[in-house]
Amino acid sequence: MRRAALRILYLALLPVLVLFALIVAPAVVVSRIASRGRVWRPETWKKISYGSRYFGSSFRGRLGEVVDVIDVVRDRVILLVLLLAALCLAGGLIVHLLEIGVPSWVSARPDGPFASSVGSDLAWFPAGGRLSFGGGAALVLVGCVALALLALGISLYAWLAFAMGEAIRVILRYGGAATLFPDPGDAIPGGRLVLCQLSDLHLTADGREPYEIEESSAAWPEGVARPDTADLTGRLRRLVAEIAAMRPPLVALTGDMTDLGEEAQWAELEAALAGIPAATQVLMVPGNHDIAINLGTSPDPYLTKRAEREQRFIEVLTRVERGPFQPPLHIPARKRARRRLRAIAGLYPRRLDLEGGIRIFGLNSNRYRSRFVGSNAIGQIGGGQLRRLARALRRGTGPVVVLLHHHVARLAGPISLNDTFMIAMDGPRLLEMLAAYQQKNPRKNSALVLHGHKHLAFFGHYRSKSGGRVSVYAHPSSTLGHETDGHLDGIARFAAIRLTDEGNWRVETHPLRPARVNEGARAPRGARGELGR
Repeated sequence: MRRAALRILYLALLPVLVLFALIVAPAVVVSRIASRGRVWRPETWKKISYGSRYFGSSFRGRLGEVVDVIDVVRDRVILLVLLLAALCLAGGLIVHLLEIGVPSWVSARPDGPFASSVGSDLAWFPAGGRLSFGGGAALVLVGCVALALLALGISLYAWLAFAMGEAIRVILRYGGAATLFPDPGDAIPGGRLVLCQLSDLHLTADGREPYEIEESSAAWPEGVARPDTADLTGRLRRLVAEIAAMRPPLVALTGDMTDLGEEAQWAELEAALAGIPAATQVLMVPGNHDIAINLGTSPDPYLTKRAEREQRFIEVLTRVERGPFQPPLHIPARKRARRRLRAIAGLYPRRLDLEGGIRIFGLNSNRYRSRFVGSNAIGQIGGGQLRRLARALRRGTGPVVVLLHHHVARLAGPISLNDTFMIAMDGPRLLEMLAAYQQKNPRKNSALVLHGHKHLAFFGHYRSKSGGRVSVYAHPSSTLGHETDGHLDGIARFAAIRLTDEGNWRVETHPLRPARVNEGARAPRGARGELGR
């Protein structure tokens, strides 16, 4: 039997290896030549690599659970052996006392070498006769092993079904994603400054590079030193200095302020934000790297690390946030773990009223809770949060700005598989809500959504079937730059959001001044984009 299995394996393995060599080897050679020796990974290969890490890490998470079980078994191995021996002894006695017989089909087997090899094992179960004391004990032992294997199989099947079900659910919801269209907007100059936006800072600690650049060094501009902690915080300090000179009413940070949500990284952020003027209010919404990151090198199947990150974020929020936000910020008692896990859910939407009737709403788009590596980037606002936002919108009129981390729609053009992990699953519901609000009073009401997440700069608009219009701005990474075809430009920038007297939203992108950018990096002239009402 074993020889036959090995022969089949050898016969199948050789064609697979030959096919792999015929396909991959030329692709690698051509890609090396085309890229002139530089590291180059096609987008498809990146997705395959990412998918393999996703399933491999998820499986490691499941294996981690098995190891935990093994540890428990090892600690109680003597007790388990005694229990199993007692069960076998009881089974043998019961069979002996009740004189239980064995049907003839139990021990029926075909003739041949295989039957002879297992004949000694089947001798415990004589056909048509009574089970002996040893046969009854063996039957109980076989039953215990069968139950253990059945439990393991059901567990692995449930894990696989849950993972596949999660992927299918996300893809189906993405199929109904709203579409954004480019919108250069109205080029009317001026407008009052409403807020300045920073996003996707990915601050590290202890001199480390951001996780994204460690995973794919080719994403960083060639000829520019790869950023470490000092570079990232230095860029942020210079951005804060330029923002401070503008004295905006509000500074908004739209997620991924830290790279892995670690305490030392939050400390770097707090120190860098100290340059914001005392009169300027500060709003911060969480990104997936802040609270929901689930690394393949250290999977978190029980979401205990996520709970710690959420609590750490709330504690940082009490020190960084400025302004009369509603609801009031609070930190629940540390001992009340169940309440602590739910605490972040009750903080959003965070509301702030600015002069001129402008209402600001910050949302937490990380409500999707997944145990699997690779799905930590999936966004979800949640029905409860959207209902609270709808009630708040009904209580007033005027311009509205909504800030969150995840994208709320896809760009016009071909569908990208990567977008399924980037767009909030209920983003269309948010856009429809804001479109209805704008259409209710077009002269007074206008809506703007600001977010980050994808390291992509984009101005666009969404128009509902009923005619309502919502402007959307996606801000790139303020420290790493704008990403095109998987490559960052390395230019630090922030956005200044303005509102004209006619009610038109304008978004100005401000790259760092050339004299203040790291050596080797080139900053283009200040790009200014406008969004229509």
